[in-house]
Amino acid sequence: LRRERVSHDALVGDLDPHLSRHTLTPLKVVYKKLRLLVDRGCIFIGHGLSKDFRIISGCPYGFDSQHRVKARRSDIFVPPDQVIDTVDLYFIKSRQRRLSLRFLSWAVLEEHIQQETHDSIEDARSALRLFKKYHEFEEQGIFDEKLEELYRTGKEYVGGCL
Repeated sequence: LRRERVSHDALVGDLDPHLSRHTLTPLKVVYKKLRLLVDRGCIFIGHGLSKDFRIISGCPYGFDSQHRVKARRSDIFVPPDQVIDTVDLYFIKSRQRRLSLRFLSWAVLEEHIQQETHDSIEDARSALRLFKKYHEFEEQGIFDEKLEELYRTGKEYVGGCL
């Protein structure tokens, strides 16, 4: 774990151990690190984190009162104020459709991700860059306009399959 930035998506994901150039971490170790990060008040930035946290909370490890790992099913509660999810930042409720990370990376960052295989490290970096772009747009007072434009672009180029 790097101390300066830790992304949940970089820790937990659906990396293919046969295709990934990254070292995979056992779920028990990920669970311990996640618990430590939550307890320290770290902010988690990613895309679709609720799904990732559901997967983690179903892992077959738990903690006792001294935070020692023991084998049982247990949830880690991540306070909402510690989660920044780009799937929610780039969302218009009235549209009822969420924008994919792949589409947002293409339309906002002008990057093509997830071309051949899914890479959680690439996804985490893209989500962080989207978060920074969100702040940039907010500071310029153009975020709402950009978001509407994204939905129009998605409908035009992707045919409604965002």
